[in-house]
Amino acid sequence: MPVALFEHRLRWLPFNMPVWIAALVGVALLGNLAGLLGIGLLPDEAYYWVWSQRPQWGYFDHPPLIAWLMLPGAWLFNDAAWAVRLPAVASWLVGAVVGYRMAQQIFGGTAGALALMVWASLPIMQVGFHVVTPDNALIIFTWLGLWAAWRAGQEPGARWWLLTGSCIGLALLAKYPAVLLMGALFFALLSSQDGRRWLVTPWPWLGCLLALILFMPVVFWNGTHDWVSFRFQFGHGVKASTDNNLLAMFMLFLGGQLVVAMPWSYFAMMWAPFSRVGRSLDGYTRALLSWNFFLPMSVFGIAGLTASSGPNWPVSAYAAGTLLLAGLLNDLLYRDGKPRQARAWFIIGLFLLPHLLLNIMRFPHLVVELAGDKLPPQRTQLTNSYGWEPVATVLREQLSVMDNSDTCHILTGYHGRAGMIAWMLRLPDRVDATMSARVSQYTLWRNEVEQEPDYCLYLQQYDSRSVSNKNMIPTVRELPEGVFEILRVIEVKNPDGSKRWFGIYRAAST
Repeated sequence: MPVALFEHRLRWLPFNMPVWIAALVGVALLGNLAGLLGIGLLPDEAYYWVWSQRPQWGYFDHPPLIAWLMLPGAWLFNDAAWAVRLPAVASWLVGAVVGYRMAQQIFGGTAGALALMVWASLPIMQVGFHVVTPDNALIIFTWLGLWAAWRAGQEPGARWWLLTGSCIGLALLAKYPAVLLMGALFFALLSSQDGRRWLVTPWPWLGCLLALILFMPVVFWNGTHDWVSFRFQFGHGVKASTDNNLLAMFMLFLGGQLVVAMPWSYFAMMWAPFSRVGRSLDGYTRALLSWNFFLPMSVFGIAGLTASSGPNWPVSAYAAGTLLLAGLLNDLLYRDGKPRQARAWFIIGLFLLPHLLLNIMRFPHLVVELAGDKLPPQRTQLTNSYGWEPVATVLREQLSVMDNSDTCHILTGYHGRAGMIAWMLRLPDRVDATMSARVSQYTLWRNEVEQEPDYCLYLQQYDSRSVSNKNMIPTVRELPEGVFEILRVIEVKNPDGSKRWFGIYRAAST
């Protein structure tokens, strides 16, 4: 790469940045767009789509914000998969814009461009670009809340504190762990001299009150539903058992973070507050970024000692982590405005690696073809989104020839598959998960119905973990809703070489 590419900046872009950083961000965006347009909707995404078709103030699994954010794009673009995923794209873009501006204002130099590069290269953000989950809504308001909280510490008056409270309240409407944003802000104020001056004013407390007011509808919904969502999430994240090997559980949590952030980025984020750059920040800024990174990591790290933690649980920490790493890289790569080319080459290699690995995971069939179809089957995003079209076609055909086609409800064995069929058929009110499946929002909706629906079809998925071939698929399924007899088996060969089978059953009495 010529020297000019390290020094030349693309000033025509909204983001003023060196060519080499713009190139890395461009590579990430190409991979993300390939995932957005090339991978079909996933079952859990379709489950959230069903929520958006039945809006309310809370759901069994999470607060409601992700469903509300999905609704406009899905309505405008006829529920296309890419439109359903627009909140995921929005979360990445908000992180890119706010991260760039904050890093540039806090650290100066090329920190803004480096923050955009870090944000674009984090595996958890690359996957999140095209997978819509409640984390997307949480990320949007984590970034906005972090920006507002930082500005509140720099300027006198109430408006930034009230905006901070509004953002935290909206984050709480996205995911319950957003309460850690409030905790991190309190500790940042308490542990810095400038912050303690703010604590004796009413503004941070009014911001906190505003956040709680915004969250009250979710509390009310839980209160009218036996606190079911609170109980589920607390029990999901905090187990009473301590029989597990604590070291093994901690390494499982740590390993998950090293995967979603890459080891060099993760440990650099941890070191950044204690580096020369971190120590040069004013006390409140350093405390705000540090607490927003370390508090979620600590809380979920401790929770992970007794429960199998998801690698996405502390996702909100990576907003502050991105800023910290951008400041550290700005110090390491640039001196007096001049790039250190050897170090830049090293960073290019480190940040290209996750793009390569993630695109292999996104499209494993390309690797399978190159390897001569000898790689073992893998569970990937592409596999989970694959093979639903023929299933939906058969279900439409069956519904069209049934006498009770207008009242027939379809059962599935898992809430994600119920969401997928509901989305494929555009029947959000006529697909359910069986009562023998894991408790979900479908369970609550079933309990609210006075009369049992007319369940005439049942869909069950089988793969190599349950059967070795389609001849082993049971011909009769006895469910709490009745007895169902096999009607048809659909075999799907996944892009990664593995196979799945979908058994379509008909109610015995139909």
